[in-house]
Amino acid sequence: MRTLLLCLVLVVTVAGEPAPLAVFNKHAVAVTLTLDQVDPTAGTAVVVGRFVPEAGALGKPGLHLYTHDLPKDAEAGVATRINAVPPLIATGALTADRAVVVREGLRTYPDGPVTLRLPVRLPPGDGNLVDAAVRLSYMACDTSCRFPVNGELIRIRIPSRKAESAPTPGLGLAEIRAVVAEELAKRSSLDAALDAGLVSEKVRAVVVEELERSRAQDQGRLIRWQRPHDRASAEQLIRQAHADGKAAILDFTGPSCANCQRMAKTVLRLPEVVAAWNRAVAIEIDTDSHADLAAWQQERFQSQSRPLYVHLSISPDSGTGAATETRWSEVFAASDRATLDRMLAFLNGGAGSDAGTGQNWSEFLMLALFGGLFTLLMPCTYPMVPFTLNVFAKQAAAGRKLAPLALFYGAGIMACFVGLGLLVTGVFGASLAGLAGHPVTNLLVALLFAVFGLSLLGAFFLRLPSGWEDRLGGARAGYLGAGLMGLTFAVTAFTCTAPFAGAVLAQAVATGSWGAAALGMAVYSAAIAVPFVALALVPGLLTRIPRAGAWMNELKVIGGIVEFAAALKFLVICDYHWGWGVFGRTSVTAAWAAGAVVLALYLFGFIRMKDDEPVPRLGLVRLGLGTACIAAALWLAAGLAGGDLGVLESFFPSVP
Repeated sequence: MRTLLLCLVLVVTVAGEPAPLAVFNKHAVAVTLTLDQVDPTAGTAVVVGRFVPEAGALGKPGLHLYTHDLPKDAEAGVATRINAVPPLIATGALTADRAVVVREGLRTYPDGPVTLRLPVRLPPGDGNLVDAAVRLSYMACDTSCRFPVNGELIRIRIPSRKAESAPTPGLGLAEIRAVVAEELAKRSSLDAALDAGLVSEKVRAVVVEELERSRAQDQGRLIRWQRPHDRASAEQLIRQAHADGKAAILDFTGPSCANCQRMAKTVLRLPEVVAAWNRAVAIEIDTDSHADLAAWQQERFQSQSRPLYVHLSISPDSGTGAATETRWSEVFAASDRATLDRMLAFLNGGAGSDAGTGQNWSEFLMLALFGGLFTLLMPCTYPMVPFTLNVFAKQAAAGRKLAPLALFYGAGIMACFVGLGLLVTGVFGASLAGLAGHPVTNLLVALLFAVFGLSLLGAFFLRLPSGWEDRLGGARAGYLGAGLMGLTFAVTAFTCTAPFAGAVLAQAVATGSWGAAALGMAVYSAAIAVPFVALALVPGLLTRIPRAGAWMNELKVIGGIVEFAAALKFLVICDYHWGWGVFGRTSVTAAWAAGAVVLALYLFGFIRMKDDEPVPRLGLVRLGLGTACIAAALWLAAGLAGGDLGVLESFFPSVP
């Protein structure tokens, strides 16, 4: 009977398709294990694993797998591996039948199936079929990744090597250390280095100690994320965590959330934070890639804030089985020890550890303020200052007071922008968090920034249809007329206001908050309107402001280059979702560095546009700005060489 079974294995192996050792299907990948090139006398064979990811739906690509040779220090992804479990021993390198495709700096296989081959030494015996095992690891991805399979134990029945086969020489301490180093470099289990029949107890102890140290380092270095793709799988992970007696910690995040990426690349990489997350079940909720999860956050947790960390635990003393929930949304620097201690208390389930809203109000208000001031200096807005005040002066001569006219004019400007903010929030408020991270939205915003950039650079001139100004009020007299003039100014000057108002508005309504939208647009429009009121109250100041001239055209050019730089930021999100492999950290940082050099050359007068005047000499302002651009270019170049770009790093999402 034993001889018959062995012959059947050999016949199937030689004649055609090998008989399956095992079939495994989990997390969107089907794996079939077979045995090839079996030589019981020599005691060798090849374990073959056929990994078949799910095919994509109509119009969508299939899933792909990471390669088997991811570096040990890779910060994302799970390598596709077959690891032998003693007494089955790997005798050669794991190989694949597919070429490597690099996506965002990590090695993957092309979409679809891949076959891996692992040469092995069969377990000792007398040629009978014996029990053995291998471990499987993989992670299937497209625009997002499915749950990883990491070291899944698969039991198989394979022939043993005959006792009369030539014994394999024992390994010395140096050889074992070499095997350990090789296995570490492959980021695989060290179990393949252990064979009770081949090494001494001393060598075994050395290898086991090295294995445990390596595993401890790996577990403490990165958070072991679970990544559900819908609310049902997220809720199942929470239930399973509680059934296992663990807390579940949810991270509501997404590649378009700069604050989320900032926390992920700084605070969430601190060893004590990683250890706290890994004591619970860490669940990453990507609300950009999965609309169902974005809706789940809004419906169950009544929030669109990102980042939002939610700690869910079951108290053994509650008797009800209800989960205790605490939240954290505060974004902070890794060097802020006091806040870090509070977050660690939150991660460990401490009471009263809720904090923050995730909104950096100081940065947001500075964006609104400087966006408004920059808009005021644009060619389609700045010349309106003396023109408008002259209109007011004529009405003042007819008996109306100048200051109220200016106040009504400013109120008209602010009413337009605040109304726009409330309108957009009202239309998109319920789904804006998901909409902001959608690749189509980011592509449209990038195209808008590119169009506005071309307009500012003089490629064409954007204008509203003729007659809009008259319909909106024109230059009517009286206080109501002044308010309508302000409304008209805000609408007709959209060529200059749209790029900057759009940036403020996008940031303001990212949380779906009416208050944030109203405040942001109020600050932005006030920065435009206040100078009109101030000059109306002190008419003598009008003679001291710089006259409109060629300097405004230079400001337009600078704004145009900045618009293109902003467009690249949104294309990064598109590239992340659609896998173009074009707008990654390296290419975008290089483009920004080149843009900074172009700005410096323009400010120094080496590059001139059609309507620009020559630069006969460098003034202090021009010299200072040009030098700052050169410094920015050098800083970005350092980022290309591996340097930390600080807050800009949050624009580049990590590969899951």
